[in-house]
Amino acid sequence: MTLATLYFGLGLPDGGEVDAASWQRFVATVVTPAFPDGLTITEATGQWRDPATRRIVAERTKVVTIAVAAGPDLENRLDAVRSAYRSAFHQQSVGLTLAPVCGSF
Repeated sequence: MTLATLYFGLGLPDGGEVDAASWQRFVATVVTPAFPDGLTITEATGQWRDPATRRIVAERTKVVTIAVAAGPDLENRLDAVRSAYRSAFHQQSVGLTLAPVCGSF
């Protein structure tokens, strides 16, 4: 299996934040259809350096963890989710880590 961990910053460029209803709609319409077998969402505080300003930015973050069978379409599904979030919420990036794991459900 592969353990995919996605990091979605909730801060918006205008200083606002992705609200709970918008986040839930994104999960229901984008993430769940891409990974219908299950996932875990954790609340966190993230920190990153803005490449344009070089300033350290902290923001509320949603961490989505997905344990999924490795397959040829996994990267495409992850890229589609990341791209949809960047587009919908005007984000510079969505973090992703991948790790091979042993697991079963």
